[in-house]
Amino acid sequence: MNMNILHVMFSPGWGGLERYAIDQAKGMAERGHQIKFICRKNTDSARNLAHTGIPNLELDPIKYIDLRAMMAIRNTAKEMGASILHLHHSADLGLAFPALIGMPHVRLIFSTYMYIPAPKTDLYHRLEYGRVSRVLTLSDLMTENARQNLPIEPSRAMTMPYGIRMESFDPDTTPRGAIRDQFNIPRDRIIIGLLGRLDPFKGQVEMIQAMPAILEKFPGALLALVGNETPELEGIYQKKLVAEAQRLGMQDHVLFTGVAKNPALFMADMDVYVIPSYHETFGMSAIEAMAMRLPVVASDTGGLPEVLDHGGCGLLAKAKDPASFANAVIRYLTDERLRNTMGRLGREKALALYDRRKSMERLENIYREAVEQA
Repeated sequence: MNMNILHVMFSPGWGGLERYAIDQAKGMAERGHQIKFICRKNTDSARNLAHTGIPNLELDPIKYIDLRAMMAIRNTAKEMGASILHLHHSADLGLAFPALIGMPHVRLIFSTYMYIPAPKTDLYHRLEYGRVSRVLTLSDLMTENARQNLPIEPSRAMTMPYGIRMESFDPDTTPRGAIRDQFNIPRDRIIIGLLGRLDPFKGQVEMIQAMPAILEKFPGALLALVGNETPELEGIYQKKLVAEAQRLGMQDHVLFTGVAKNPALFMADMDVYVIPSYHETFGMSAIEAMAMRLPVVASDTGGLPEVLDHGGCGLLAKAKDPASFANAVIRYLTDERLRNTMGRLGREKALALYDRRKSMERLENIYREAVEQA
């Protein structure tokens, strides 16, 4: 049975949350379901949706109180005969919840990509979450967090991890050298890589500060920071990172590449992958790097330890601690056997748990169960 599914996401940014929300919509469309998407106007999400073939309505709503946005959600759900409305941003619940009044047949699914810091027990949140059929999280740790802090029955919160197209992250078929050629990097130069928005919470400054210690052991090493600035920091934060590199004399050892249209191509030329985020709920780039058989160093916070089996398939370093990251990177670079072992184990886990085909099957089953219980 095919379903009619409406996605709503008014997040203004472009990162793992937005990429994954759109990929879920694409995945369901590929499985034969009718999909429509409502997103924020003039965002990267809107621009990327334009290339998917998924019908997309662009709005510029006011948080919680935009009656026009509420009516747009309601009318779109009615017109397409939606049985599922899938939200990806907590602020959007305030618009979707009243939009569905009198439409009990539309099952509300909410994906949360962040930890809930405190219990939401007030009357408004009890009403709001009382309308939610399923709360989907990225990890078991986040599922437990949702069960503890949201006013829902524990059974309604469940783990729905990222799924990536493994064929797009195949280390045996992805060509090597393309990025080295683009930026004139010698084939034998060590590249320590990081993909993600340039943002204080992503830990790029700590990785720059880790480079002097790494260069003492490996003088030619290069830190490649792949990504654009967070929208609200555009034109500001990269300058701060450049200034820090210059202050430490690292300007020839830090490369800003801009955004990666093909992350696998960048990863294919890396020797070690790092995720120094202060608190990453999951980290899509972690499983992409694991799929590419890269040895990974990640912060010991949030969902990253769970992804890396608490050190079983990658090294953990102390968040906000340049010395800890430097030591972990040096450990990899001085031990080829460790690099190969962690890379192999990481790819095995990625194939077993984070294959997109498996995750889309799980999401489809979650949708069907919600519809059947309507």
